[in-house]
Amino acid sequence: MKFTRKTDYALRALQNLTRRFYEAEASGLPCRPVSVQVLAEESGMSLAFLGGIMASLSRDGIVKAVPGPKGGVSLGRLPEAVTILDVVESVEGPINLMECLTHPENCRDATGCSIMAVLHTAQDSLVSSLRNTNLRLMVRAKVSPFHPRPEDFRIPQFGCPVLK
Repeated sequence: MKFTRKTDYALRALQNLTRRFYEAEASGLPCRPVSVQVLAEESGMSLAFLGGIMASLSRDGIVKAVPGPKGGVSLGRLPEAVTILDVVESVEGPINLMECLTHPENCRDATGCSIMAVLHTAQDSLVSSLRNTNLRLMVRAKVSPFHPRPEDFRIPQFGCPVLK
């Protein structure tokens, strides 16, 4: 399974917005919205494609769109309230490794199938991992090569940071 470029762009844009949120918080200033054009330019992304992704994230309350000449987008929720699963499902839809996992009635061999159980376990693990990682953890995982990871991090075998 491979996530599409939509997920890549969404996570990179949200990483940018989350870092801006923490920079503003550290300076005691309110976090200002940033234009989608600036996000696209800073991250080397297509403006038109990113615009559609931001619309999906806005619809789901992950980002907040602020209209006007000084408008743009900002986080719609606190970073710790946005899971990576929220982001993936906002831009990709529900995670479904195989059609039979959500519609076993369409499978000719649902009662005797051993594949379904294995893939169901794999899907549950993936969903759980994405649900237990949020924007705060994602950004704090590697602020810079000179900053240690936060204490509430555990690096599993495959290097994906999750809560203890």
